Amino acid sequence: MRPNQILGSLGVAALIALATLGVLSLAEGADGDIPVRFEGRVLWIAGETVTVATDDDQSISVDLAHVPQDQYQRLRSNDRVVVIGSIVSEQSRVLATSIEPLAP
Repeated sequence: MRPNQILGSLGVAALIALATLGVLSLAEGADGDIPVRFEGRVLWIAGETVTVATDDDQSISVDLAHVPQDQYQRLRSNDRVVVIGSIVSEQSRVLATSIEPLAP
């Protein structure tokens, strides 16, 4: 496994662990995807991928391919955001449907 695949897998595992502890909203959908909602701060953005650090310093890779560009085009490092999407069982990241900045 490449290092970014390992980190991505650890991020998804961290999301599931956080959900188990009740930190995240989580419930499995009919199609096997697991809906998720979490808050954090932007670490970096590259193309249609953003890495978000949760409040307990877990790094989560988020795919923005299904998010309207106007929702993320102005985001910068350290911006606080809320991400809504799903954990897709075949991927090692969250597939976002929405990412919104939080008021400072």
